[in-house]
Amino acid sequence: MTRGSGTREATEQRFAERAAQARGQRLRRWLVVMLCIAVVLGLGWLFGFSALLGTKRVEVTGADPADRPRIEAIAETEIGTPLARVDADALSSTITDDVAGAAHADVERGWPHTLKVNVTSRVPALAVRRDGGYRLLDLEGVEIRTVSSPPKGVPAVTAEGQEGVSGHGVRAAQGMLAALPQALRSRVKDVTVDSADQITFRLGGTEVVWGDGSDPELKVKVIPILLQKKPDVIDVSAPETPVTRG
Repeated sequence: MTRGSGTREATEQRFAERAAQARGQRLRRWLVVMLCIAVVLGLGWLFGFSALLGTKRVEVTGADPADRPRIEAIAETEIGTPLARVDADALSSTITDDVAGAAHADVERGWPHTLKVNVTSRVPALAVRRDGGYRLLDLEGVEIRTVSSPPKGVPAVTAEGQEGVSGHGVRAAQGMLAALPQALRSRVKDVTVDSADQITFRLGGTEVVWGDGSDPELKVKVIPILLQKKPDVIDVSAPETPVTRG
């Protein structure tokens, strides 16, 4: 064998070795890519379709006890659904649309099997007498539910000389309550609306003649001042010239 032929054979051998190395590298890269795809597909199946991470429990917090059973029933329709595939926004909308007492519902996933529903409940502000019961409304006028008697701390609204409070009367009562600061609002009871939608209510032992919805800011300023003398009656229907009796 000549020196030139030996050199060519060595060169060809190096080329062959490099080609084999390149094929091996391509094969390894291909195997890594295929492995990554398999892992992604496996995780997708595990989270999106497998019962291993399916919804098994529902936790409801923040809901009024009267609303809890209905909210739990709505959320439990997702039992068996893979947790990752639960449409949290749609479930939240269903709860707030179907349950009047739920102002907002925040739905979260509690891995591996729990669906958590945190509810912001509407706060009853007045109880309007109707058909032997009372409609509970919040300050926005949303009817929460009907109860047999007003809850503690929720003032009853009744009509003077009428069977029921008119829509205008309800809105007048809402406006009055919304105008009062919380410290006074929490003490209001026995709200009465007459045929002209004039409001009267009690603050402790004092009867307050509120009148119509005009000048609420001035009325709110005057009432605490006049309450200091603990009169039997405060009339702020004309707040620039208020009257007290007793």
